[in-house]
Amino acid sequence: MAKSRLYKILSRVADIRPGEETIALLLFLYFFFIMFPYYIIKPYRDAQYLVEVGSLQLPFAYLATALIMGFIIAFYSRLQAKLQRRVLIILSLIFFIVTCFLSQRLFVGEREYSWMPLVFWVWANIFIVVLGTQFWILVNDVFNPREAKRLIGFFGSGGLLGGFFGALLTGILGENYPDNLLLIAIGLLILNIFVVNYIFIWKRKRNPPADKANNKNKKRGIRLANVGFIDCFNTVRKNRYLTLLAIVVILTFMVATFIDYQFKTVIDIHEERMDRMTALLGYFYAALMPFPFFISLLMTSTIIKRFGIRLTLLVFPLVLLLCAFGIGLWPTIVFAIAIKAGDKSLSFSLNQFTRELLYIPISPEIKYKAKVFIDMFLNRFAKGLGALILMIFIFLPSGLEERSNLLEKSNVLVKPDVLEKTDASTRPDELEKPNVLAKPDVLEKTDASTRFDELEEPDIREKRVRIVSAISLVFILIWIFFNLKVSKEYTNTIKKKLELKWDRADRLVAEKVDVDYTKLIFDTIESKNRSSVLYAMNLFDLIKQDKLTPEVKKLISFKSDEVKISSLGGLFESGETVWLPESEDAQEEEVLEKDIGEIMSLDVYQEVMKDYVEKALTDKSIESETTRMEVAKALGLMDAHSLLSQKLEELLWDESPEVSRYALESVAKLKKKEYVPVLIQKLISPITRGDACSALEKYGSKIVGTLADYMGDKEEDLELRKRVASILASIGTQDAADFLAWELEGDRKDMDAELIDSLDKVRSEKPDIQFQETIVRAKIFKEIKRYCQDLIELYDLISLGKKEEREKNLQKDLSVSFMNTFRLLGLIYPHEDIIKAFQNIRTETKDSVAYAVELLDNILEKEMRDVVFPLVEDLPLEERAKRCLNLIKILLDK
Repeated sequence: MAKSRLYKILSRVADIRPGEETIALLLFLYFFFIMFPYYIIKPYRDAQYLVEVGSLQLPFAYLATALIMGFIIAFYSRLQAKLQRRVLIILSLIFFIVTCFLSQRLFVGEREYSWMPLVFWVWANIFIVVLGTQFWILVNDVFNPREAKRLIGFFGSGGLLGGFFGALLTGILGENYPDNLLLIAIGLLILNIFVVNYIFIWKRKRNPPADKANNKNKKRGIRLANVGFIDCFNTVRKNRYLTLLAIVVILTFMVATFIDYQFKTVIDIHEERMDRMTALLGYFYAALMPFPFFISLLMTSTIIKRFGIRLTLLVFPLVLLLCAFGIGLWPTIVFAIAIKAGDKSLSFSLNQFTRELLYIPISPEIKYKAKVFIDMFLNRFAKGLGALILMIFIFLPSGLEERSNLLEKSNVLVKPDVLEKTDASTRPDELEKPNVLAKPDVLEKTDASTRFDELEEPDIREKRVRIVSAISLVFILIWIFFNLKVSKEYTNTIKKKLELKWDRADRLVAEKVDVDYTKLIFDTIESKNRSSVLYAMNLFDLIKQDKLTPEVKKLISFKSDEVKISSLGGLFESGETVWLPESEDAQEEEVLEKDIGEIMSLDVYQEVMKDYVEKALTDKSIESETTRMEVAKALGLMDAHSLLSQKLEELLWDESPEVSRYALESVAKLKKKEYVPVLIQKLISPITRGDACSALEKYGSKIVGTLADYMGDKEEDLELRKRVASILASIGTQDAADFLAWELEGDRKDMDAELIDSLDKVRSEKPDIQFQETIVRAKIFKEIKRYCQDLIELYDLISLGKKEEREKNLQKDLSVSFMNTFRLLGLIYPHEDIIKAFQNIRTETKDSVAYAVELLDNILEKEMRDVVFPLVEDLPLEERAKRCLNLIKILLDK
């Protein structure tokens, strides 16, 4: 893909891939033109309220916003269901343009509306909640988790840059031209309409089929759905992940409310004029923005990549915890500014962006309802809840007593002009002015515009700030706890987005088919026409294993080969083969078991069998093959200490594969250790390999050491050593796993694939088995180094245009190394998660790969992520080769 000039410019400051530059810039501008006007409106709103109403009444503003927001959400959720997102966003911008103009006209001139500061406060909150939520929903539509992690810092910095310019402009113009500020905000909102329109034009060009499908769903499904406030609430309530996310949002904004109250209380003490306060707040917010802007642009993506979602979520509350502790001890303006600066610097950068990433794994039909409820309603509901808590502690009986004492201390005579001004428009707190003698300076300042909280002594306000700090500390600790919970649930949500595409073939076979049982049934059927003795002994085996079911009895009772084949097909189906007729010559298993048991226990039987065995072993002719098979089978039914069982070794080396197979089955039953070397040698021949493996597996843990010796002996046949590794995996004990892991330490490329596969088999079947992490990690690094070397060689071949057989071999080696790396990762990390990630990366579809890599990002620690991610990230071959070259240098030190 050709790299545009815009890409070359933006890639210098952000991790942008070719083709992403246009949408990234558009979203940057979209957020810029939301936050620019908001940070004009915000200082103007704060100054208006503090001057006209006072900081003591802030909890009422928070509470009013929360109550009204409930009605707004109910209305907005219905609009979202009926209107296309493009139309909804543009209509929202037009609404705020019109209402902003009306607000500006109401503030101009000498007209005074006592209700206007509260209405404007609520309006400004609705403004940022609605437009901000719409922006982040659009981000969720466009990007998957991996793309969002890379780019969120870039387009998020657009909002911070807009906030800086808006606050700085307010600081410059606020003192001399405050009435013109809202007109500038209106102009910026108009520009944003064009940006939003172009974003949707870009989306339609890039994904026209998806857009059509969305429109179709909008017309057919979504319009018919119940998407009211209650439905949004139930969507969050019934989903554990969303419930935890909702709790985190509530705690976040409750703490923000406490901090906001502390900060504005201090500002209210030190400044009384609205124009000067507007300018002061403008400069303050402008001074805050450069730090989070540079964090967002240059560090956010890096921090999230390096530390992951969990640790990044903890940064914000930990910073506020320290600041709240400081202002609790020293409630000065320095700490008030520090805690507000910490809140604003991180809330609109690192914390906001990380929280938005938590929404990405949620399915779209749930996500839109959840964001409307959480980001639009709970956001302000939390502030209202925080306001109620503030009101409880501010207006406690002790607080009322302080107010009473204040009245007594400020006992003055009401001036005549105050009485003249007391009319229907007088605020309630103006009637609380003292009415007896006071100091002359107090008397001069006490007029109709004086608020009650201006008469409070500083120590009363400091005490109030300390109380709020104590409350903040408690809620921040709770917030940290739920951040940890939601980050864990985020990983679980990512897992649910990934499906296990396939399972190990040997595991599937073992789960669905009992191989030994199946072989025994085949032997029984086949032996019926060959030898009645073999048939009887096979029946006896079925009886001893309690597997002579009615279906099996019907199956083996028929004489016709055609009927037997039909019956065999029905046997392995889930339903009962009721269509089979009853057999007249079926034997009663109880009688058979008793008879055979009694016969074998007789000494005379042993003597007879001794002669019979000697005769059978002497005659090696083809005609005596059946006799030797009978002997091999019979020896397995005897006691392990019987002298006759020693004859099995000779039968193991019989030229007839059938005789040898029966002998192997008998050895597996007797489990005598002297036969183990013979069984291991039988692994070399493809004819006897399967039965020898099965026999050795039945010995279990008591031959693990012997098998390990053969596996580690380089003088032994390579195929034999590989089969031994597979047998150790089937035995699956801790000792077997340890021996397999120790073999990884040697640089034995010819055995690596079998060893790693065997360890993976142990891990998949025995999750409780522990593996030596240092050995496994060292092997992971070796496999990755091997992968990088092969990839660099492949890149060189392709660059030179040499498409030879070597290229095919390299592709195969890369595939093997990649698979081995993930199998090794599965030994020390959650096995199912690693396998899910591997399989979904292998599908090579965009979203599957993105969610798989995101899962790895949340379960691997940093050191392992640094070496694994160059293998899995979707990059051009040239870039991957460069990263592999750097990675080899890192791995040389490991």
